[in-house]
Amino acid sequence: MTKQDPSEPILLDDLNSRSSLHNSQQSEEDDLEREFQEITVALNEPDGSLSGLTTDEAITKLVDTASEVLNEYNTRTTRTEHFVKYITSFAPLSTIVAALCLLAFYIYGTLKSSPHQFRLIGTIVEVGILVAIFIWNAFIHRRDLKLRGREVRDRVKGVIAELETIRVHPNQELKIPSIPSVSTVRVIRSGIVRTIPSNLIVKGDLIEMVYGDIAPCKVLCMLSRHRIEHPDSPLHSHGSHINVHHLDPRYRDYSSGTSPHVREFFLKRRETFQPSLFGMPPTEGMQRMHTDLQGRYTFEVLETPLERILHVALDPTPRPKSLMKNQLLITNKIIFVKVFLSIAVLAFFINLLRYILKEVVQLKHGSNGVEQLLALPVYAALPLLPLSIPTLLQISKAYTNAVILVLFNTLQISKTEYEDEKDVDEFDVEAPPPTKNVTIESKEVWKRFWRLLTRWGNSGQDFDDGLTRSTNLVESLGGITVICSIDKEGTIATAFPAIEQVLVATEDDDTVVLDVLEDAYLPNGLRFEDKDWENYIQSLKPIGLNQLLNTNCGTLSAPRRKEPHRKCNTLHYNSRTRAAQQTCLCRLGKEIGFTKEALYPFVLQKEIMCFHPYLPMPPMTFGKLVNYEIPTMLSTIYRDQNSEGYMVLTDGHVECVVECCMDYWDGTKLHELDESMLKKISDFYQTAVVNDLQCIAYAYRPISIDTGDNALELDPSTSEFITLPVRILPDADEKPGDNVEKSSVQQAEEDKQTEGEEGERSQRLTNTQRIDMRDLPDPINIVIEVEGVSDTDEDDFQHYPSSLDEAGASASKGESGPLQRWRKLREMDMEMPYDDEEDIEPPAAVGTKEFYEEAVQGQIFLGMTTLAHQPKTNVCDFIEDLGLAGIRFVYFSPASERESKAFADRLGLETDWNSCILLSSASDPYGASSGYLESYDIKAQLPRGIENIRPHLESVDDIPLHVSLFAECGAEAATEMIKIFQDYGEVVCCIGSSLNINNIAAFARADISIGMEPIRMGSGPESKSAFSLGAKINSLPCGLTMHSETSLYALTQVVREARRLLNSQRQGIVFMIASFMSISLLLLVSYCFLTPPAMTGYQILWLMWIIVPLLILSFFFSPHEPDTMTMMPSKNISPLRDLPRFIFYFLARFTLPVGMCVFVFLYCLQVYDGAEGYHFLFNSFGNGTPWLEWTDSEQWALLYAQNLTMVIWVWYMVCLSSTFMSRTLSMIKFMPWKNRVWIGASVGSLVLQFVFCVVSLYRGPHRIDAISWWVFLLAFVWPVVFLPAQEVVKARDLKECVRAQKLAKLEFNTKLGMHSPL
Repeated sequence: MTKQDPSEPILLDDLNSRSSLHNSQQSEEDDLEREFQEITVALNEPDGSLSGLTTDEAITKLVDTASEVLNEYNTRTTRTEHFVKYITSFAPLSTIVAALCLLAFYIYGTLKSSPHQFRLIGTIVEVGILVAIFIWNAFIHRRDLKLRGREVRDRVKGVIAELETIRVHPNQELKIPSIPSVSTVRVIRSGIVRTIPSNLIVKGDLIEMVYGDIAPCKVLCMLSRHRIEHPDSPLHSHGSHINVHHLDPRYRDYSSGTSPHVREFFLKRRETFQPSLFGMPPTEGMQRMHTDLQGRYTFEVLETPLERILHVALDPTPRPKSLMKNQLLITNKIIFVKVFLSIAVLAFFINLLRYILKEVVQLKHGSNGVEQLLALPVYAALPLLPLSIPTLLQISKAYTNAVILVLFNTLQISKTEYEDEKDVDEFDVEAPPPTKNVTIESKEVWKRFWRLLTRWGNSGQDFDDGLTRSTNLVESLGGITVICSIDKEGTIATAFPAIEQVLVATEDDDTVVLDVLEDAYLPNGLRFEDKDWENYIQSLKPIGLNQLLNTNCGTLSAPRRKEPHRKCNTLHYNSRTRAAQQTCLCRLGKEIGFTKEALYPFVLQKEIMCFHPYLPMPPMTFGKLVNYEIPTMLSTIYRDQNSEGYMVLTDGHVECVVECCMDYWDGTKLHELDESMLKKISDFYQTAVVNDLQCIAYAYRPISIDTGDNALELDPSTSEFITLPVRILPDADEKPGDNVEKSSVQQAEEDKQTEGEEGERSQRLTNTQRIDMRDLPDPINIVIEVEGVSDTDEDDFQHYPSSLDEAGASASKGESGPLQRWRKLREMDMEMPYDDEEDIEPPAAVGTKEFYEEAVQGQIFLGMTTLAHQPKTNVCDFIEDLGLAGIRFVYFSPASERESKAFADRLGLETDWNSCILLSSASDPYGASSGYLESYDIKAQLPRGIENIRPHLESVDDIPLHVSLFAECGAEAATEMIKIFQDYGEVVCCIGSSLNINNIAAFARADISIGMEPIRMGSGPESKSAFSLGAKINSLPCGLTMHSETSLYALTQVVREARRLLNSQRQGIVFMIASFMSISLLLLVSYCFLTPPAMTGYQILWLMWIIVPLLILSFFFSPHEPDTMTMMPSKNISPLRDLPRFIFYFLARFTLPVGMCVFVFLYCLQVYDGAEGYHFLFNSFGNGTPWLEWTDSEQWALLYAQNLTMVIWVWYMVCLSSTFMSRTLSMIKFMPWKNRVWIGASVGSLVLQFVFCVVSLYRGPHRIDAISWWVFLLAFVWPVVFLPAQEVVKARDLKECVRAQKLAKLEFNTKLGMHSPL
């Protein structure tokens, strides 16, 4: 059999001697990361068949697989289809039509004008600009499609490149805990066992699996590798589910080769490796094989998990469109299509009417028809074409994404604490979540902005830049309505559970439960909540001694560790254990009062790993057994150098430990482990499991041997593997003894005979185990310090017989759980016959397997501890603050309902009625038989099973959308539930472990996903380690990745910033559309006054591409609004509502500015044309001269009027922009001048417009001072008139928003449904 990598955790106790304690310098980092060391491994196969693939072979297969999958997703055809669809859409076609109309006017004007009209130069420039804009927008769209389609592909290319580099970097993190959120596998590469992420194995790899492991993909166990063949195979066992091999697809027969009768067994992906794979109950051959292999079976990998992962990550099915995207689509459909056509048609008919009535009927010439019927409608509708929007969106997205990415990275690096703002009361229930006061480097933001803006191909930093396009990073973060957690350990809860309770026996044959609380401010990081805990110090001492001796965390010599950490021993390498057995509880031992000096005399002699793989695990009465677990325990033999005595310290699974105990310790003496105490232990155990707690039981046993020539010689450098025997229990209705009814005389004789047999049996056990209780030291006689006081208590050690009183051993019908099994086992022990002394086996030789098997029996039960995965720091407050922000936190739990509710209660989630839905199928053997679940503690009628969620939503109520807890939920059910959320308008953020191979589908489905490191891997962002690479592979669809130490408050702060940026972007778009519509309105009004256009085409394009974008981009630098994180986000179902109300707002806010612009234009036309009075307004500019026959003076007069009108319009837009930075807050509460960038943009816009005006009028014949001063004064102070109107409109909008927010909060907090209590 292959040996394990020596870097795997082995219990080489650092307490072997005082010198080893003083010399040990183990650090915290060493507990989570050790560098890989090459060793030579001896193979048990002479031909080296278990050497597996080499590292180069495996990496080559991974690279080839990734490259093949990548080539399948060449989306060029799809991109071409999208591109053709875009250029044939309304906006590009309208741009071409507008250019053609202007080109026709230019050609006609060039041919018909007399004298030459220099203003036609502007027309041909406009044509060229429109053509350039069409090409530019097409290029931007094609580029965006390409980058959006290749974001994940570029990440895959980065993974392939990193796979190549990992050949030279064989480092790997070890001591990874066996928790559901971390998918690891022990693979044999070049004969060396390495622990790597499950997604890095390939077809043809050999992996080691132990009972309880979950298959990462389809695997094959070939028993020929272990020399187990048909004649001695467990396949002949009755009850095996694979007796008829030709009907079972999970194995196959081979009729050729050296072993024609060898059979092979398959495990499907996500199938748990259990002893039942080989048939139950096991045969002797199967048990021998398990012991010889030490529980480690070799499987051949039949498929490459990376292939499936890449297919899911590269799935071309797009995520749902963001709310902003849908709003833009609706805006494009309404504003840029319907309103555009309306304006164009209206302008055409106005000019058609003018052309017929004035030009044809009154003036008797029709040369103005081409300009009035083609050019003027184009000018009026031109502002409503989305010409600059694609570019502005690219710029705004690049900047906002850069801000979010830099902020997120800064929050993860910064060591400052999250604090409430100065003006916020931390006890206010409506207070926003705390933030971390960090400074974002503007240089880094602009650097990231430029990289995102100009990126074309693979930048080489894809994970660092996030999936900004395919996930719509800022839009998704700012619009989150649901945050789903699909993992517990290491993400929202600690990777290692913390101790909660300690159960010990008391002197009155009862038990007491002592509560333990985590307290980071104390030296040991925890404390006993009960003030009288010292009264039970004698019961706590042996447990504390066990916890300090049976660990190798190094905390006795290294600085104190206040957080839960891993307990290192080889037990976890030979069996999959729960996180509680992997957690070091040295902190509790120190809190009890142990010091280093108290541990010096104890020297490790042997480590015994005990496994009980064939222990029947009946389904508990409280629900479904989700996590399959093989009961295990670790027993260590220590020698006390002071007394030269030996003792066994044991901790492990409750069922395993209790089965090996015959007595219990109450702090003063030993008692028989009778039925009463067994019932208390069983009740406590089952109650703990129901409440999502994990239990560890502790036991002790003194052993004594002769110290003569045959002194105990044990090798502490190796561990002993023991498989506890299979014990078949009698049926519940059958008593272990004789079924024939006996007379009272016969019963009395048997009782008398039994007493004699019990004495012989007790003597036999004592002789066999070679124990002399009288020579043993007091197991509790250990110098400890409790609050500085040293005490030494000496108690008489009593030994009780190994037999139990048969009177209390009868099992009651209807009982379930471990109690019934323990009672039956004791009944079987009492019924064990002993005919004569010849049957008594001689004592086992020291150091033999029989010696160790006997050493772990007949132990003394000391007590139990319960551990639970506690929510990470700030997680509960984080969830509470999410509710205030209108974001629902949803936890998908794989556990049963009660266990899930127990953990949800720790999180602060609601656990009463309407609070939990089971997503397991209704056909589940442990579940209900119908589609609805009438739960014992829920009065509402809730759907059962993921397949019944949609029918319930369609025909009953929407309760499933308001529930925060889903139990018995698998990976597929979680993914489908996320899709249901999205179909009903929720914007879903999925957070989960980046090392969980089952999370890839949920990550790819959610609007935005965040991959969290469940453990501290000790690797930086440029690490080339296997676990860093495995995390990247699982996080391919994730927009962001989070370190294990990062607080979830980083997410709320990023959401807060995203909301600010999103609100700024939304307000900028609204202002841009309104300003463009004001240009169209201005032109339409000028047409109604029968004048030439107030602005020509190139002037409109100047405003659309330079002035307005400069103002709206400054919105991104606005400060936070105080209610940013207390507003309810909009759902992604009604992108644009109350359109008439917003049209009214537009008219109310822009009528006065547009009216003054029209007045200035008309006045300037009058002044520069030299006309007197106002009769010309409804006559003809230029005394009725055809427009193509204007003189230079008349053309300059129009140009002067247009430029001065532009200056006034820009001034008004600057003033109006100050009111658009906040949708509802007045300028008094939200002061725009706090935005210094906006001040600079405003000044810059005015300066640029003045420069534009000067350049346009540089050679003009007129003077600006020809316009009366009062016109300029009136125009420039006009904002004093229309700014109050802005405040009035915003106040009314505020009332509507407050009303909508109240309704949204009422809906968010309402869970009333069918049959719900009122």
